[in-house]
Amino acid sequence: MGNKKFDRIKKTLAILLVLCFVLSVTAASVSATDNSNNGKNKEGLREGYKNGYKEGKTQGQKDCDKYGIKEILQKIPTPFNKYSWTKYYKENYNKSYKSGYLEGYSKSRYTCLKK
Repeated sequence: MGNKKFDRIKKTLAILLVLCFVLSVTAASVSATDNSNNGKNKEGLREGYKNGYKEGKTQGQKDCDKYGIKEILQKIPTPFNKYSWTKYYKENYNKSYKSGYLEGYSKSRYTCLKK
């Protein structure tokens, strides 16, 4: 009878130990990710791409009208950054601005030259 109790207690402790291990691993992986600026980062990506696309499209149309078929894009302009933006917001804004600018510029040039 005493042996059954001991086996039951041993089994319960083993289950609790496994559960504690799983919870600690889960908590460690959650705390390893930086979620403090997650919403702002996504917003910076969207805003940067949108503004870059708009400015690239405008510049692509101007270049197409002025230079025709000749490839003229030398440098992507540096976007304006506000002082109040966080570090992560700026990084994501600038990165997506360049992508949006190239996309807008290329589409605008392609559309213009297709005419």
